[in-house]
Amino acid sequence: PSCSGGSVHSMAMWTTALLFALVCQGASAFQFVIGGPENGGKQCFVVEQPEDTPLVADYSFPGASAKAKVEVSMVDAYSGKELFRKIVSEEGHLSLTTGSNAKHNLCVSPYGSATTPMAFALNVRVGHSDAFYEEMASREHLDGLQLEVVRLNDKLAQMLNEADYMKKREVEFHEMTEGMDTNAKWWPILQISILLITGVFQVKHLKRFFQEKRLV
Repeated sequence: PSCSGGSVHSMAMWTTALLFALVCQGASAFQFVIGGPENGGKQCFVVEQPEDTPLVADYSFPGASAKAKVEVSMVDAYSGKELFRKIVSEEGHLSLTTGSNAKHNLCVSPYGSATTPMAFALNVRVGHSDAFYEEMASREHLDGLQLEVVRLNDKLAQMLNEADYMKKREVEFHEMTEGMDTNAKWWPILQISILLITGVFQVKHLKRFFQEKRLV
């Protein structure tokens, strides 16, 4: 069967969008040493994503013993509300969700006394976990192709949501810049006015001084 030019163009656009969704999946990875007197306690990282964005945090303890434990928490920086707190060990992943459009503090702190330093790796990525989609496929009886379509639709929705969020931030930044520009325009005028007023008073003062001394 033949395809019309419009259908081919539409298919090409969707293919490009899906490939873009696959490539541009944001992730942030951290690895650090925690616990012990030299490494301090809590380590925090800033997560900035739109409201209700699903996040997956993969964690592990490279080279650490099976008894190593840390406490992971996430707090909405705007409201101060704690959105998540859990004690983890060994290796696994956490499912998180942002609570607002504000920045969030994702913190890791040693659990208990934690006198022995241990390495901790954390990889935060946008989206749902594999277990989430496996459970969906089992619950809704989806085959592999249908499940992949759902994944791609979720990624596209997340990209559009983030684009709207960045656009909103750009508008806020533009408004702030305009406000600063307006203030900057008035500042030289204020300086010139102060100089003129000071000059007038100085001239009057000098004139009065010369008149009192009968120098003029």
